[in-house]
Amino acid sequence: MTFIYLDESGELGFAKSSSRFFVIATLATDNPKRLKNRVRKVKKKIFDAGWPSEREIKGTSLFGCHRDRYLPQKIRDDKDKHIEQFLRAALFDESKVHYSIVRKSRIAQHIRDAEYGIAYNFYTGKLLTRAYEYFQGDIDLTVDQRNKETHHKLPFDGYVKTQIITECNHSSKLTISHRESHDVIGLQAVDFVSWAIFRKFEHDDARFFNLLKPYIGYCDNWYA
Repeated sequence: MTFIYLDESGELGFAKSSSRFFVIATLATDNPKRLKNRVRKVKKKIFDAGWPSEREIKGTSLFGCHRDRYLPQKIRDDKDKHIEQFLRAALFDESKVHYSIVRKSRIAQHIRDAEYGIAYNFYTGKLLTRAYEYFQGDIDLTVDQRNKETHHKLPFDGYVKTQIITECNHSSKLTISHRESHDVIGLQAVDFVSWAIFRKFEHDDARFFNLLKPYIGYCDNWYA
């Protein structure tokens, strides 16, 4: 059985302040218990160092924590080390990273003009069907419930299930759930993965992306 955690970085808007790239990333494993145990140990170290217990640890917030004078200096000084430890905890023998990178300036006009949600469904469906060769047996897909790109008018679940079943001849069980990231360790882990990929393309900073390289399965490169 393959457990897949999905997250995105950047956004699919086209305002002047919008990101240049959009990333959809998945972290896949057949051993979610090991993933949970490894990430929990790293989180405990960060919380023990003084990270507020009510604040979720995310790639963006940890990377930018040096600007937060209310955090302990030790956390601010060691932020890069904590990020590396978080990523290494998420990446082990049973881990695979699959991602889609989209250069938004080259998205076709008819996709830009389409109803909100179509682009996200399209790129996600393509990534999952093209990375399908890496999945084994039943599939359990978990998506961040707060993902603004999933849209109630264009049901994400039905589209993705249709693509996987029809394009990949998938006949095993396929479950899709939308959960709060603070409740699911896998979503917290893939948040760091998607952030590291986004940082490479959007900010030309590959320090953390390089940690992912040995674990990358499929890359869906859209005009990058």
